[in-house]
Amino acid sequence: MTSSFPSTVRHITVNSPDGTSSFLDTPPPPTNSPNPLMQISYIYSNPANFSIAENTDLKYHESAPTTGPIRSFAPAGASTCVVLDFAPNPTGEEGFMHRTTTLDYVFIMDGELELALDSGEKRIVRKGDVVLQRECMHSWKNISKTEPARFAAVGLGTAGAVEGTMEFSKK
Repeated sequence: MTSSFPSTVRHITVNSPDGTSSFLDTPPPPTNSPNPLMQISYIYSNPANFSIAENTDLKYHESAPTTGPIRSFAPAGASTCVVLDFAPNPTGEEGFMHRTTTLDYVFIMDGELELALDSGEKRIVRKGDVVLQRECMHSWKNISKTEPARFAAVGLGTAGAVEGTMEFSKK
């Protein structure tokens, strides 16, 4: 199954030495498609204890790989921003159960998704909903057979978090 995911445009501001703010020229964000039903767009990340004045965050962000694994899960004290797109799911394929050592602020931008927890609990989340995920074992599934879904998430690395670490369910 081939899907066409929408593009994401990001606008990053910078400050000149005299304090004037401007926009940075930015290429489209790198993307990764772990399966045909999903695409992750890497928007931005920053290290722990960074300085805007010294552009520490910008240097960290620009050091991210543009191919291969994307910095999707922040280390302790850092943050990452991603946009996830889900293709229509005509066969009702389930998402994969996983956990990250992050506190995630998830903003549903479009469509309807099922958020399932390893306890068996499930919630349908819709455009405009906000989910706060606290290191929970979970999966995401687009419940529409014909419409895409999209969310933006900011993940904050919790104590002991290691960049890129994800735990998968043993069930």
